Amino acid sequence: MQSVARFRVVSPFLAVQPSAHKERFVTVPSGAIIETSADLQEPGVITITLNGNMLLAFHRDISERAEPVDDLSRRSQEA
Repeated sequence: MQSVARFRVVSPFLAVQPSAHKERFVTVPSGAIIETSADLQEPGVITITLNGNMLLAFHRDISERAEPVDDLSRRSQEA
């Protein structure tokens, strides 16, 4: 089972929403919580999830514009 990493976006960035018809750019806003199970050691484009939607984002945007969120802080926010 792959682990899922969660991040809080601290500075907005663009991601691509793939589609069979036409891809579109989506702004990932500050404060959003994103998730990924991609290898965060590899550069390039990775798959992320935002509000249940799959997006493609650059690894560099995640590392420069988001901060890790641990499970304990997430659980306390949901409670």
